[in-house]
Amino acid sequence: MSDAVIIAIIVGCLLIAGLIYAIYLADPPLIKIPSIALKPTVKEKTDPELVEEFQINPSKKVRMYVSLKDNTTIEELEKQGIKVIQKGKYVNYCVVEGDYETLQKLVNNDKVVKVLKDGKVRAINFKILGRVELKQDLGWNLRAIKADIAHENGYLGDGAVVAVLDTGVNYKLPELASNYLGGYDCAYDDPDPMDVDGHGTACASIIVGNGTEYKGVAPHAKFYAVKVLNDQGWGNLSDVVEGLEWCLDQINHGKRIDVISMSFGADTGAPEVKQLLDILYSKGVILVGASGNEGKKVSLYPAAYDSVISVGAVDSLGNVAEFSNGGAYVSAPGVQVPVLDTNGRIYYGSGTSFACPHVSGVLLLVRAEKNITPAQAFDLLSKSTDEINDPDDKVLYGEINAVKAINAALNANLSENRNWYDYLKDPVVQILVGLTLLVAFFKLKLWREGS
Repeated sequence: MSDAVIIAIIVGCLLIAGLIYAIYLADPPLIKIPSIALKPTVKEKTDPELVEEFQINPSKKVRMYVSLKDNTTIEELEKQGIKVIQKGKYVNYCVVEGDYETLQKLVNNDKVVKVLKDGKVRAINFKILGRVELKQDLGWNLRAIKADIAHENGYLGDGAVVAVLDTGVNYKLPELASNYLGGYDCAYDDPDPMDVDGHGTACASIIVGNGTEYKGVAPHAKFYAVKVLNDQGWGNLSDVVEGLEWCLDQINHGKRIDVISMSFGADTGAPEVKQLLDILYSKGVILVGASGNEGKKVSLYPAAYDSVISVGAVDSLGNVAEFSNGGAYVSAPGVQVPVLDTNGRIYYGSGTSFACPHVSGVLLLVRAEKNITPAQAFDLLSKSTDEINDPDDKVLYGEINAVKAINAALNANLSENRNWYDYLKDPVVQILVGLTLLVAFFKLKLWREGS
């Protein structure tokens, strides 16, 4: 690299640093970025993230999600010169692509309820912990929630159906192929919901995996793959709405969907997402969502909606994960859980994304035998959990227990057959084990000193 190029790079870096200082750090600022003056009544309609983006570049073309009043037509917006690129089928919203001038037209329109930045949804996995590619103690998560006992007694989810809304699913894997009913790719608008990111495949494997080595919670249940997140693991609000509308379409055409499993989240909700979830709830679909991995006191959306069962994460000893968000209704294994990647390899991943499918699977075991309503599902789960260690009160009830759920819903009489995981969850046992290890340590130390 020549001296001239090096000097040019240094000068460029200094100019950028000076610009950042002049705009953001100097007090008062030496350079003022354009301020966007919105009327006080209009500010409530606007996503602050949009305003901030347009402050930096008012002419930038941005994809905007627009909530509309029920009596508003798309044609009314188009008459204003607004470019509409997507609209709802069952709920009144549209997607608009435009600059700051477009935003001003939207927020000043009395028939526009809210304008959000389209693209606020993300998969809820916990990548900091990484993928531990091991095969030790495979199936510990099924034993922790007693799904193995349910399987031994013939409860496998036959006939029940789940829609997995995620990054798609590699439905060609041997462990998933026989369970696949079809799906749709809302992220790229095509009929093939193939998974590239891997998050959706992992979640689906926990629910319906049915291989020789790897099993899910409801291995005989069927699934739809609805791709609402892109190949990088994030998505648009509009794609989530489209995915929920796709599910509603299937139901309206006589197809069966018992559970919708949603391991994604956003910090803010859209009115149309809530509206569609309420419609699906009213049609008997049980809705399950991941609470989120930020360690916050409240769940992300859609798990935060009243119609959705929010699921937090616990480890193999029943301790609520530090990263797990609060506001969860129940919990399930979500720390180092065995899952499948898009190549069919088993790895251990963490996050409430992986806790959520366990609850979806247990509900499929029940719905395969009895048509319980979503309200009855909430009630059933409140009676079908084990105690957990939850010092921050993040979870309303405990860890899901498949045997308790089946016994309560079906008046069955399955025995739980406690395993070593259950004994270790008992605080008294934990204290005794700790004292035993401590005594053994000192005895070993004294023996070594004496010899």
